[in-house]
Amino acid sequence: MSQNAEKFLDIFNHIEKYLKTKYNNGYYMPFHELVRKVSKKEGVIKCFREDLFTYSDLRNVMVHNSRRNGKIIANPLDDIVKHIELIWHKIQYPQKVSLFKKKVYYCFIDDNLLKALQYMRKHRVSQVPILDRGVVVDVLNSSHIAEWLATNETVSASESIITDVLENAERNKNFETISENLSIYDAAEIYKSSYMKTPVNWYYDALIITESGKTNDQMSGIIVLKDIAEYITG
Repeated sequence: MSQNAEKFLDIFNHIEKYLKTKYNNGYYMPFHELVRKVSKKEGVIKCFREDLFTYSDLRNVMVHNSRRNGKIIANPLDDIVKHIELIWHKIQYPQKVSLFKKKVYYCFIDDNLLKALQYMRKHRVSQVPILDRGVVVDVLNSSHIAEWLATNETVSASESIITDVLENAERNKNFETISENLSIYDAAEIYKSSYMKTPVNWYYDALIITESGKTNDQMSGIIVLKDIAEYITG
């Protein structure tokens, strides 16, 4: 058997053993069923689910019909071996949302709107977390501001209070707080599932990162849809 075939089978076996041990108490389960089961719990497996199905079929051909007239009939290409190797690495060491740690520019619920607008312009941010007594209670964005100004044409930004802007908004409290230890793939699944929550057809405005995922922890980062779109599976 070629070096590519040996490496492919070795990595595939590692993946199968890992999933079986961690998620099925070490008991045998057909690989397709095992992947379906685990993908309901782990975003990284869901992300690569279709690839794993394909590689399972390839493994079966290689193991059960590997030779014809003494020649290998299913020898993985270099790119396939590299890709399954990449999947195995991401399964073992999934990227955490700590990748998005950064300074978060926030306002308080009783700040005026002008302060938030200045943050957005100066720091080029689209979402501003809003705190009330140290707790994240909402995320202010340009849609909220546009709605407010459209219904209060004579009110200036310096005279408008953020709490009034948010109470007037059609959609507010449209965010979730997550832990730094959450994987990017699981965060992507949270974003994806938010699309089907009320209000439907509307993703979360942001995911707020704190050390433990609690709203009263210090914020260590923020994720908006464009940051994580590439990780959202179909």
